[in-house]
Amino acid sequence: MGTAPEEVIRVTESVRRVVTDSVEMHDFFMGTHSPHDSVATPPAQTAPGPSRGGSRRGGSGHGGSGHGGSGHGIVLDEEDLRLLHALQIAPRASWAELGRLLGMAPSTAARRWVRLEESGAAWVSCQPIDDPDTSIGVLEVSCRAGSALTAATTLAADAAAMTIDIASGSRDLLVTVTQPDQLALSDYLLERVGRIPEVESVRSHVVARRYTDASRWRLRSLSKRQEAAIGAAAQTAIHPGAVGPLDRRLVELLSTDGRRPVADLAERLDVSESTVRRRLQALSASGSLRLRCEVARDLTEWRVLEWFFLRVPPDRMDEAGQALAGIPELRTALSTAGPTNLIAAAWLRTVTDGQRLEARLRQQMPWLEFVDRSVVLRPVKLVGRLLDPRGFAVGTVPLGAGRSA
Repeated sequence: MGTAPEEVIRVTESVRRVVTDSVEMHDFFMGTHSPHDSVATPPAQTAPGPSRGGSRRGGSGHGGSGHGGSGHGIVLDEEDLRLLHALQIAPRASWAELGRLLGMAPSTAARRWVRLEESGAAWVSCQPIDDPDTSIGVLEVSCRAGSALTAATTLAADAAAMTIDIASGSRDLLVTVTQPDQLALSDYLLERVGRIPEVESVRSHVVARRYTDASRWRLRSLSKRQEAAIGAAAQTAIHPGAVGPLDRRLVELLSTDGRRPVADLAERLDVSESTVRRRLQALSASGSLRLRCEVARDLTEWRVLEWFFLRVPPDRMDEAGQALAGIPELRTALSTAGPTNLIAAAWLRTVTDGQRLEARLRQQMPWLEFVDRSVVLRPVKLVGRLLDPRGFAVGTVPLGAGRSA
């Protein structure tokens, strides 16, 4: 579904205001340890810290369009964390169902969610429909000195640029791009990214396989029994059928609000509510619909985001990818075509935890070569959500908005 020119202009101007509102660098390297076990941090080396989930107070930040200001003194208590963990498992579960499983009044669950969403502390986003032709690329973008934020602002207006980070090391930006096919991805790299004045060079990694993604990342605030109960309640046995134009329009609407009510979806799509429910259940059952309940990273105990560029013998790729997918901190693990053929990203408590993770993986898989590591200095965009420097959502670029030829 296309986007009217005036809507694209509004999106672009909104992005520019949101992303450039504050250029102040925030310290992501002061995370405290949790008393709970972690793959990256051995329990014996864990310092005292916040309770499970890392309840933290949001910073004052700067406001923007879409989701309200950044933080407003938000504190995640244990009930918030349990609710968010439940929504990570079942992003569209009803408040009645969540309340029953969590021992919480439905009105209380709804009120907590409204507070978190309106402050930008949490939100439910939707990834593009994943079909066999979809082409994904991870771009390492180098910019002219002092121009990384400008380039990031320009790219942030594109729906194709799903996630953008300002990063350390031999690149200025890390950009995850999703396009309908290989030709569209090539055109985007050559005709869009390559023509941005601030961009000096681009190194692209075409994704061959995804071993895990952030839709599987969890806060670890529920018991295993609670996780299983919520997961069972979210399961459906409906046969998915083929993905059609209606499904793509549905996902585009969900990209701005993954919990958008069925009645609103039906009205916008001009179909019955039963049709919307049926397609939601079918897409969920097939794995084509991937909703994500996200939380501002600065409110958690995992305040550092680090990317790892690895080299793996081709015959051991699946072994390495599956091992990485089993690490709780991992947000993504992708096999790619290129000299660094496995790329991973993790939420960590400290930069030192990245070194511990590397050491542990080297011990478990001696043939795994760490080619490079890159710490994210500032998030700009996460699956369509525009972020302030502390990771609070301040706007949205819907799927289909600002498409480039």
